[in-house]
Amino acid sequence: MTAENELKIVKQLACVDESQIEINETGWTSRLYIINGGKIVFKFPRNVKFREECKQEIAVLKLIKEQNFSLSIPVLNWVAEDNSYFGFYGVEGKPLGTVINELSKDQKVEIGTQLGKFLKQLHSIKNYGNIKIQTLEEQAEEYQDWYRKDRDLLKDFFSESQLKKIDNFFTIEVPKCMTGTGELVFCHGDLDYNNTLIDAENRVGIIDFGDARLYDRSQDFRGIDDHLLREAMIKAYGGGEIISKDAAVATSKMIDVLNMLYCIEQKNPVGINDYLKRIKSKILMQ
Repeated sequence: MTAENELKIVKQLACVDESQIEINETGWTSRLYIINGGKIVFKFPRNVKFREECKQEIAVLKLIKEQNFSLSIPVLNWVAEDNSYFGFYGVEGKPLGTVINELSKDQKVEIGTQLGKFLKQLHSIKNYGNIKIQTLEEQAEEYQDWYRKDRDLLKDFFSESQLKKIDNFFTIEVPKCMTGTGELVFCHGDLDYNNTLIDAENRVGIIDFGDARLYDRSQDFRGIDDHLLREAMIKAYGGGEIISKDAAVATSKMIDVLNMLYCIEQKNPVGINDYLKRIKSKILMQ
């Protein structure tokens, strides 16, 4: 479908003129049409190959639409019969990452509590139909692959013996903690600062359910690395009674290592130094 035809569909279904529409071309699998700052969003796969990906996301949006979540989520409203596009009412707010440094301790706890309650409800969904599954072994391998791919970036910051200890953490401790949970649950799959929106009243909204499927429950905790936020999330979720202490600790360590790699790639010296200290205290001093 041409961009011209896509735009025509969006204007007709949303009853808006072209001045209200922003076109986002950055996605390599799809093109987005964002109306009035995100109040409505339409997604068009770039070709037939990526319609299967949209089919999966449509199934997820239909599933979560049936839930009565206390925070804001996208609400599916338009679906083409051949999955050539879909549209939904979006979520308003600023990405958590853009405001997190301005939040007070109480605000972080409040937001973390909202996230924890949301995840507890999300993970309890059972009627997920044909939603894709990622096994615990596959998830552990994914973490290991991410680490191995960029491991050499750490050589300027750790000795060989220290790197060996980090290697052992990813090859031994990570899969052990994951397979020890013994359960897959329905997860957002990519919950992080970009996909968590905060409005003026500190109400939380969650976007981008394209990676939602069955994972180990720790999947939805690894993208939030602020200590106060994550502790509030785990407490509201059910603490050690639901997410094991070992899994939570392992997830925290993984986040620190993977985020340090990201900071190195982004040439962020403040972030590098912060994660360097965390890794030394959490992994290397034990």
